[in-house]
Amino acid sequence: MKKDARITIKDIAKLTGVSVATISRVMNHKRVVKEDTRKKVLDAMERLNFNPSSILLTNHTSKTILLCVPDFSNPFNGLIIDGIQQSAYKNQYRVLILQSKENYLTLDDYEEVLKNHSFAGIILLTSVTDAELLQLLNRSCPIVMCSEYCDVKDISFVSIDDITAAHRASEYLISCGCKKIALLNSDLRHGYARHREQGYTEALKTAGLDIREEWMAHISSINYDLAFSYTLNMLNRPDPPDAFFAVSDVFASAAIHAAKKMKLRIPEDLSVVGFDNIGLSCMTDPPITTVEQPSVQIGYQSCELLIERIRNPKAVSKGLILDTQLIVRDSTLRFSK
Repeated sequence: MKKDARITIKDIAKLTGVSVATISRVMNHKRVVKEDTRKKVLDAMERLNFNPSSILLTNHTSKTILLCVPDFSNPFNGLIIDGIQQSAYKNQYRVLILQSKENYLTLDDYEEVLKNHSFAGIILLTSVTDAELLQLLNRSCPIVMCSEYCDVKDISFVSIDDITAAHRASEYLISCGCKKIALLNSDLRHGYARHREQGYTEALKTAGLDIREEWMAHISSINYDLAFSYTLNMLNRPDPPDAFFAVSDVFASAAIHAAKKMKLRIPEDLSVVGFDNIGLSCMTDPPITTVEQPSVQIGYQSCELLIERIRNPKAVSKGLILDTQLIVRDSTLRFSK
């Protein structure tokens, strides 16, 4: 049979009646698969001339990169896209943006896109936590994870140390005399949300401060109105917090406005720290103390790594962790010695 570069794992699954996950285990040489199932899959691969080590779903001569973003409501994503576009333009590539939201969760979802368009590779700004899906996708095309990443062998990524950054921000609030620190967090399906919550809780535990469930919000999206409502709810309780660590400047802005609605003074009655250092952080009154991450550089380096992999499929995968900085402004009390 003539080799078809567009044959996919989904085709193997249809022919054998075996699940994509089981085929993945066969391809990864895991021993948990029954021998007769393994033989069925391998026979089908041979029959279809399926080469799992080749790039099956992309075209290395293409000059278009697919960028998967979760949504466009988070201003942080715009800065990442700027960096990616800078690198792509310099290297004479185009970027096509796919808003993934919660719709791209399986290999089938990505295969449908890749089979019907000509892409050289993919940058994943969206959160993909399924290691098996990432391994399967990585067999089909060059991919790089951007900001969000899953620690999977042979997949390059560019990100920050969210645990350390959140720990530093929480420690600063503690150093300012805050003792009842609340957390405005995202949904824990996101890696950055889990890591920033870990940094926050570790800092509070080290300082001997209470970690109270009623002071920890997990907000479904980077949404100002939701964060405003969560903050009002916490501040209306009999024992309200005296500070907020927000994992987004959007959340921090909402916390400041909710506090003002309650006639609280910032930072005298309530201190607020945000995250990202987007333009909004300087537009509030007072401006927000925040963790600055090199958003544009994260995007730029992600695209550089992808283009390196496109041009040299045998290039070694890399994981880049870029530095963050705490930018102190007027939404927090000054350091208390």
